[in-house]
Amino acid sequence: MLKCNRQIYFLFLLFCVTLSMRSQDIEGLKSELAVQNDKSKIETCLKIANLFSDKYAKSDSMLHYSNIAYAIAEKINYDIGKQKALLNIAIAFQGKNKFDTSTKILNKLLVAAKLRNDFEVIGNVKLNLGLNFRRTNDMKAATASYLDAISAFEKINDATGLCLANSRLAGIFTLEKQPDVALLYGRRAKALLDKVDHPFSKLTILSGLSGMYIQLAAENRKFTDSSIVCAKKALDLVDQYKYFTKGNQICISISNAYTYKGDYNEALKYVKLSMNYKEFLFPSEIIMSYINFSDCYFLLKQYDRSLLYLDSVGFVLRYAPDPYYEMLMCERIYAYNREVGNFEKALVGKERHSFLKDSLFTIEKNEAVNELEQKYYRSENEKKINELNKKNEIASLNVKFLGVGILATVLIIIVIIFFYRQSVLNNKFKALETQQRLNRARMDPHFFFNALSSIQTLSMDKENAGMVSRFISQFSKIMRQSLESTYDELTTIEEEIDFLNNYLTIQKMRFPNKFDSEIKVDENIEQNELKVPAMLLQPFIENAVEHGFKNISYKGKIDIIFSKEKEQLKISICDNGEGFGTNGFNKKYPSRATQIITDRLFILNKQNKSNASFEIKENTGKGVTVMIYLPFIYA
Repeated sequence: MLKCNRQIYFLFLLFCVTLSMRSQDIEGLKSELAVQNDKSKIETCLKIANLFSDKYAKSDSMLHYSNIAYAIAEKINYDIGKQKALLNIAIAFQGKNKFDTSTKILNKLLVAAKLRNDFEVIGNVKLNLGLNFRRTNDMKAATASYLDAISAFEKINDATGLCLANSRLAGIFTLEKQPDVALLYGRRAKALLDKVDHPFSKLTILSGLSGMYIQLAAENRKFTDSSIVCAKKALDLVDQYKYFTKGNQICISISNAYTYKGDYNEALKYVKLSMNYKEFLFPSEIIMSYINFSDCYFLLKQYDRSLLYLDSVGFVLRYAPDPYYEMLMCERIYAYNREVGNFEKALVGKERHSFLKDSLFTIEKNEAVNELEQKYYRSENEKKINELNKKNEIASLNVKFLGVGILATVLIIIVIIFFYRQSVLNNKFKALETQQRLNRARMDPHFFFNALSSIQTLSMDKENAGMVSRFISQFSKIMRQSLESTYDELTTIEEEIDFLNNYLTIQKMRFPNKFDSEIKVDENIEQNELKVPAMLLQPFIENAVEHGFKNISYKGKIDIIFSKEKEQLKISICDNGEGFGTNGFNKKYPSRATQIITDRLFILNKQNKSNASFEIKENTGKGVTVMIYLPFIYA
């Protein structure tokens, strides 16, 4: 703990020292401002702005000096200066993740540049618009912008612009899983690299190419060496031109590449090298470095050191809490402690990881809801203002038109009431959907408890080690699939069958030789294309196992059949258990599970305008048959 305290203290101290070290190049430029004329001041302010951005990743400082440059240019009516300053301002907002603001400024610049055929500005604007679109996941618009940038740069033979645009297109096609196209643009970028004079641009391009190759290496390891070569060239530029804010990121990239190669010692070497740039790191980057240390030591089977670095991550998170990085830490606490046999700590990590994953999902949803609420209230305020204006107009009308005005007001109120009622109904419907997700997330605590108890019992006998391992593997799949179904309302028949097989395997381990099961699918059904509500069948199967087979003296059987009937998907679940009896379904008071399924089918029918339903009947001989009718929903 003392060692961790010292690490944090020195990181803070070095960060403060770095702030003063930056002064040498920036302060020199600032001193020039006092003796320069207005046009020279504009160029110097823009140099300072770019220096803050390129070397120190300070978007606020870049924005400040770009605004000063723009104010001077506007004062002396210097159009070229205003355009350069506006481009810098747009890039600064881009660095602050304010992409809408950045895009508005860039579009304004683009209109003016097209009028005067200024291809240099057009190319740079399109290049940065492409980056904005990529950051907001609009890959189609980003691709179009980068292609436009290439077209503009070709007209003025701008090698740096062409190289940047080609490397960014390579990155997009890598993300879009089109490796052949990505490599085509990557080769074009590499061919132009020697013509790029600006060191920061060359560093950016090499870093982008390294990223492209490392992503391709996930499918084909032959690209790993190319990633390392590009990243090492970028690292040379970092040290040569003092772009130290990029050093940590590039070292981690090289480390990841060596991890792909299985050279874990070399991977660890570059993680250690990344800490040479620690004074330029933000807390999140410190956390990722410690996580990479932990991963490398784990791969080298130095488990104590691996877990020690996870403790360091936890320490940093106390001073800079972040649920995403805590989730990554807990994921490793679970996996690494499980590997060394610390099952109690592993379970704590697993539970915390699941909680954080659910929380992050909820936060994302809440942010979307808040955004919609803000838009709604703005709309309501506009309506109220319009209504007040209408009232003022009505007051000025003659008595002759008063009746018409009153009638119009009544109609407006009726319309508002109608839409308000629709809004209330929609909110209730969404609340019901949310409740159904929560119900699916609670797959039956008794089952989880009984399964864990069975694992505990089996683990007491060393001869059952293999069975315990299989039990835990199946149980973890069940938990994962149950959690995923909370987010996805629908799943393919293939995935649902996989879930049911895992669930039935667990139940057969709990009740050996108690029952058999068989799942049949009509050959005309496309299992990987047709979708059904996730975990819809599990409550019926659970009822058969827990109640239908509870007191029988013979071997039970469950048959699950997927077939097509009258333009609907029919799913039959048939067992040979006790039937309704005293332990089965109560016809007068339907079970909670039955009610939940009724609600889910109601939502499904509303969303798809379908007629989904289910019925439960007692067999003539033994047992119960459940028949579920669903619409055809394709992936």
